[in-house]
Amino acid sequence: MSKIKLALGLTAIILLVVGINAYAQTITTSTTNTSTVSGANGTGGANASSGVNASHGSNGSDGYYVDTGSSIPTLTNSGTINGGNGGSGGAGFATGDSPHGGNGGSGGAGIYIKGTITTIVNTGTMSGGIGGAGGLSASGGTLGSNGHDGNGISITGTAGTVTTLTNAVTGSIFGGVWVGGDNFGINEPTISTLNNFGVISGGINVAMSTLTPGANPSITAINNTGAINDGIYIAFLESTYLRPAISSIINSGYVNGGVALLGSHQTGLGAGSLISSFINEGAITGGIDISLLDAALGGSLDGITTLTNFGSISGVISVTSITGNAVGIHTLNNQQGSSNSALAYNGVLPTNYNVIINSAANYGQLSGSSLSGSTTFGVYSGSNVTSRLYTGVLRGLASSNVAGSGSTRTGSYDGMTWTLTETVSTVGSENWDLTFSGISTVQTQSSLHTLASRLRGAFSSQAVATNFANMNTYDCDLFDDKGICVSVGGQQTYVDNPSSNLTSTVVVAGYKVSPTLRIGGFLNQNINNNTVAGVHISNAKPLMGLFAVWNQNEDHLGYQVKVANAYQDKDVSTIRDAVATSEPGRGSTELNTQSYVGELSYAFLANEDKTLVRPYAAVRYTRIKQDGYTEETSSAVTAPLTYASLSDRSTAALVGVKLNHKLADKVTLTASLGVEQDLNHDVDNLTASGVSGLTSENFNNNINRTRPVASIGAYYRPVKNQRIAADIYYQELPFQSTASTTAYVNYMIGF
Repeated sequence: MSKIKLALGLTAIILLVVGINAYAQTITTSTTNTSTVSGANGTGGANASSGVNASHGSNGSDGYYVDTGSSIPTLTNSGTINGGNGGSGGAGFATGDSPHGGNGGSGGAGIYIKGTITTIVNTGTMSGGIGGAGGLSASGGTLGSNGHDGNGISITGTAGTVTTLTNAVTGSIFGGVWVGGDNFGINEPTISTLNNFGVISGGINVAMSTLTPGANPSITAINNTGAINDGIYIAFLESTYLRPAISSIINSGYVNGGVALLGSHQTGLGAGSLISSFINEGAITGGIDISLLDAALGGSLDGITTLTNFGSISGVISVTSITGNAVGIHTLNNQQGSSNSALAYNGVLPTNYNVIINSAANYGQLSGSSLSGSTTFGVYSGSNVTSRLYTGVLRGLASSNVAGSGSTRTGSYDGMTWTLTETVSTVGSENWDLTFSGISTVQTQSSLHTLASRLRGAFSSQAVATNFANMNTYDCDLFDDKGICVSVGGQQTYVDNPSSNLTSTVVVAGYKVSPTLRIGGFLNQNINNNTVAGVHISNAKPLMGLFAVWNQNEDHLGYQVKVANAYQDKDVSTIRDAVATSEPGRGSTELNTQSYVGELSYAFLANEDKTLVRPYAAVRYTRIKQDGYTEETSSAVTAPLTYASLSDRSTAALVGVKLNHKLADKVTLTASLGVEQDLNHDVDNLTASGVSGLTSENFNNNINRTRPVASIGAYYRPVKNQRIAADIYYQELPFQSTASTTAYVNYMIGF
């Protein structure tokens, strides 16, 4: 954007106070426009007569006008609002001493605001009028100047105010948005929030001068996801008091025509900026041009306090004509470079420059020319450092342009040390590379987060095994003369989220102490244990347990009381993923599981004695504990993590009903349906040390405290003292929406 346009900004502030338009329609209350509203066109100027200049064309009138003191809640436009066109200037006299043509009149604004509108929503079209043509002149005379085009929206006066201006996806504003002061007092025109989803042609323009303290910035926030054509333009004269022209700009759309800032701070103390925060996530074409004059003693003026570029800025960031204590850009954060063209920069360097690293192939590069001053280099706090080397992060910057001395600069980021090295020092072709050493805290934390999820899967598989064993599944209640029962079988369990499965053989033995009391025990030996990636549970040690059952009656009708436990020690090895620059930690520990259950049930016959119904209520306590351990040190692991012990303790109440239905003389169908409710569930966080800055991983988020359980099966009794049974058991588990399904087939014989 040219210096000519910048210079015109100061003139525009002065011109704003002259040439008051006529107004087509004054509004004083909430207004909805669905049709076409047009301001009247200006009249043409009279032609010159002998000895008299040609007259100027008159200004076009505005489409809508909001006068000083008016307060309007809403203005909604889905139609068309036009400012009138300016009249043409008169023609100069053909002969005589005044052959000058008249100037064309200015176009009227679509909406001219000197009062207050709380909300403007535009889904249609708002347009400023076209400036009138300048008048012709005779040979040797002067042509009249063309009139200025009108703004789509003009906010001015002593206190013109819009709280929220929203230009919707279907909305178009031609002639741009103007916020300009026409007095030098405390009350200046403002927009609190400008949201653009559509098209604004003619740019967003702020031209202001203030001599006394202002309560608000001219525009508090601009949020653009659409297109702003003809750029963003700020001309600000600060004589005594500083305040931002715009507090915040977030661009995730397009700004075509660049950004131009012209500022002057004359006498007062204090610090201020034309733009406080500028975040570009989209595209800016035409670059950014900043010129500042700061003559204040003890004060300072920033063009942009913080400019963060995640998108692209084509053209050049040019910071020139900086005087006094002025700072063009205080902090520049930049991601543009390696995946497209480097960010071009000339003039006075920013006070601070931070490279933004998104990945090994997407990081910022700054290319400078005609530079002055120096900048302090750093790494942006939100960077994702996935590589040890980033080449050409600075180009064209001499050693004197980078704060520090020598050919290297160092600093720290995310637990690592970075080194900026000047690899080429030829004048005009300077090049700086960035390297990292050490262990990343963020990436180690990420690998720890993944391990936590996998360990939750291991804990879930242990909970499945003990729950299945204790809920009357492992029992042996078929006896003959010797009062001995033996059962052998196989079990297959599937757990989802994360997916795992295991295969086991099961042996159960029972002894009939009396007609109403039996005791027994079981062993469950894993044959195959396909756990989640990164966690391996050994098959070496079996799950074991004991049980005792008392029945009120010998035929098992009436009340029944059962107590049981399950116990298992497992060797566990873990592999922590290497995430980018983090290390692949390996370690081993033990996982101990204990479960105790007490159940009360009552059995009765129904359906002509074909169906045995057994409602039950139970309480179960489970503890799963992983011992603390330290990862192994190796050439690949220089900073092994040490883990604290991790324990999951829960007490649950269970209620439901079990059914046995005699389908045929030797065939019985079985089913159950119930619900588990946690009475108490305490889980430790996964805590590791060994890399600075690590935080505990939440191991108990999203606990499912109310869980259904169900089973279906059948058994066949070929003879009185033998039984072949098959069951499928489903249960939901506490962690991360996990469920399991277990199939169990067994052969039971009584002696």
